[in-house]
Amino acid sequence: MAAPTPVPTRTPAPSHLRAVGAPPARASHDFLGRAADAGVEVGTPLSTGALVVDLAGYAVTLEGTELDLSPRQVELLALFVAEPRRVWSREQLHWVCWGDTSPSRRVDVQLCRLRAKTGLDLFRNVRDRGWALRPVA
Repeated sequence: MAAPTPVPTRTPAPSHLRAVGAPPARASHDFLGRAADAGVEVGTPLSTGALVVDLAGYAVTLEGTELDLSPRQVELLALFVAEPRRVWSREQLHWVCWGDTSPSRRVDVQLCRLRAKTGLDLFRNVRDRGWALRPVA
């Protein structure tokens, strides 16, 4: 009989990804816990311009019309709207939204999908640093 396959565990965010002065990482296994570890308060509802993110119901509305977004897209958008002037690195977004820092382009893909689904150019690229939210009218 074969030995059972070990279940991979998630590790706390590396210290360079936590906010300065943030408490030591705790066993944060969900988006809200990891966002809090990163120093982001994602209380609801969050809004910028005509865009409203309701994390409690995982709903996003634009000018009163609800958008069809995946839970991960709602979480990504909540981070940007909660901290509109913050520049988010790929590694930080990986950690907060997916719970790991594995190198991949999934952040880029989700940001591109958010642009397409909202019809807005929501994110500005900060060369060699990451992305920040553009002002939404």
